[in-house]
Amino acid sequence: MQGLFEFEQDGRYPLRRIPMIMRSNLDACGIKISLTAWITLSRDEREELVAMPCASESQRDLYRKRLAAMLAQHADNPDAVIEFVAIDAAPAWKNSAALPQNMSASLQELGLPLPDVRQWAALNELQRFAMIKLTRSGHKNANLLPAMKEFGLI
Repeated sequence: MQGLFEFEQDGRYPLRRIPMIMRSNLDACGIKISLTAWITLSRDEREELVAMPCASESQRDLYRKRLAAMLAQHADNPDAVIEFVAIDAAPAWKNSAALPQNMSASLQELGLPLPDVRQWAALNELQRFAMIKLTRSGHKNANLLPAMKEFGLI
């Protein structure tokens, strides 16, 4: 499916988990949803959300409204709600000039090589976003090694 990384397409239905493009869009819109909320959406709704752009403020506003309308149909499920959160004005994945400290520490802790600044700068924003999300504290890291291979970091 277009918009998904190879490591997210494991042969089963690729949208059973929240893909990185969706997570990125949610962060850009200042929204959090649970996996339960994601699962309540139909396949067509999930595909629509993955395909929707979120580059401009008007697109993000439309995204918020569309997601809210989709989840409103599941108002009887207390876990299928939208939580609005602050939007990070300067997220680390937008900075191509410096490796985020938390990501570097996590990679070192896992015994994985750190990308050099040139490699980090060569990644697109969604790849940098994915690397940061996959190295978060408490994350299972199951997709970290496949992502690093896909991004040419190892």
